[in-house]
This record gives sequence, structure tokens and C-alpha cells, in this order.
Amino acid sequence: MTTRSERKKLLTPRIAGALLLAAALTACSTVEPGSPSASSDQESGTAQSPTTRSSSGSGGTTTGDVDSCEVLTSVAGQNDLREIKKDSITDNTCFAKTSKRETVHLTIYPDLSLEQYQANSLTEMSDTTVGSRPAKKAKKAVAQLDCVIAIEISPTSRADVFAYSINSLDEACAKAEALAKAVEPSLPKG
Repeated sequence: MTTRSERKKLLTPRIAGALLLAAALTACSTVEPGSPSASSDQESGTAQSPTTRSSSGSGGTTTGDVDSCEVLTSVAGQNDLREIKKDSITDNTCFAKTSKRETVHLTIYPDLSLEQYQANSLTEMSDTTVGSRPAKKAKKAVAQLDCVIAIEISPTSRADVFAYSINSLDEACAKAEALAKAVEPSLPKG
């Protein structure tokens, strides 16, 4: 029988490995250099704010305009989110922690569809919905105690809600599902 300190020694490298792998997986997107600024519409000569650029004439926010940290911050209170911070590798990902020692992150993929979600050989995949949007649930997406809910934003874009719990896979999936439901209304309609 292993003692609590022995389990902690065994779990610490696993946790670190899972978090590093999660960071590496989220780093596989293209980031445009520079900072956003208003641009002029050459035909009408009007400027458009980068956070309200229209998408195919829909007049809504485009996927690339969604700030994952703003979205997490907007739902932080009802989801026990703390220490919300932008990923140092990509602007598309934002990390947070909870009081239950869960780690979560939201990643916006403006150029990767729901169908392009890549699972590993141990991942347990299932189709689901979040609000009215098609989604995929990936149990054990990176490690034994994590869960991802990938939500379709448009036919060519998605948002991934990742949760890791030191306690159980069920707890990680419950957190990912609750957070996915909370952030879904903030995602652009594709």
C-alpha cells in the first residue's frame, strides 16, 4: 500500500507532464505577429474595431476576435475560477485554477474545425452538444484525469474547454462540461 507522500511523488511528475503536454498541444496553431489595430474598409472608408469585425457579412464577432481570457473572466464567479492568465506561447489560450485544485483552460482555434480534433489512442471520444452547437467530449484527452469539450463555432473553427482534476476523471469532465455551458453563449455564431 502506498502512503500519501509516495502517491504525491508519483502524481507530481504526471501532473507536470500532463500540463506540459497540454501546453504543447495548444501551441500547434498559427499566431499572427503584431498587435491589433483598426483597419480601414477600402470600399466605404470606414474603420472597424478589431473586436467587432464582421464575419462574412453577419455583423458579428469573428472567431479570431474572441479573447479567451475575457471569456473565462466573464464566467469566473459562477465557475470558481482563479489565477486567470494568458498562455505564454499563444494568445488563443487562457488558463485558470479552481479551489478544488482543478486546472482549466479555454483555447480558441479560428482555423481548426470540430472534425479536426485529434485524439490519442487512449482517449474516449463521444459526440455531444453544448447549447445548440455540435461538440465532442474527449475523456483522457492528454492524461488519465482530464477531459476536453470541443465546441463547434463554425464549420472551420472551434473552442476547446480543457479540465484536469487531481481527484478523478468524472470531476474533470463535470468541470469541463459546466465550463463549456458557461462559455458557449460568449462564442461567435458561425
